[in-house]
Amino acid sequence: MKKIMLCLFAVSAISGFAQAPPAMTPIQDAFWESLIGKWEGWSESSMGKSADEVEFEWELQKQFLKTKVEAKSGEMTYKMVGYSTIDATGKITGHWFDSWRLVYASTETRNGNKVTMRIEGGPGPVERTYEKVGEDKLVGTFKVTMNGQTFEGRSELTRKVKAAKK
Repeated sequence: MKKIMLCLFAVSAISGFAQAPPAMTPIQDAFWESLIGKWEGWSESSMGKSADEVEFEWELQKQFLKTKVEAKSGEMTYKMVGYSTIDATGKITGHWFDSWRLVYASTETRNGNKVTMRIEGGPGPVERTYEKVGEDKLVGTFKVTMNGQTFEGRSELTRKVKAAKK
């Protein structure tokens, strides 16, 4: 029975692809393109300081910008991955998943090389602003609200590799 169901699913999927709309054109975004690569740096707030690694790369035929984050502080390592896209109206949205099994949704606005992300979900909202300074530096601030407490901090990243892994 499982084999019959699998065959029916495969036939249905193949016939669905034959009728699918043409592929979307890849995202053309100079700012995101300028981020592609591996970055290293730090974040600090009243909660302490972390060593951060961030990797930006294109995913799913250049329909999403994938951002992988790893922050280490003492014995703790926190990881997060996000997929952001730009819709036909220019709105930037994303979905994020972390090593605490929390899921977040984000919106992003820009003013030149300055970006503001609003992230909802998990233990509370996050607002992160960062600015690309020159070719290889990102500086920013963040505000995190958890359990009724607000923490503010700053961060800085420097590019280490100009292109993401292939």
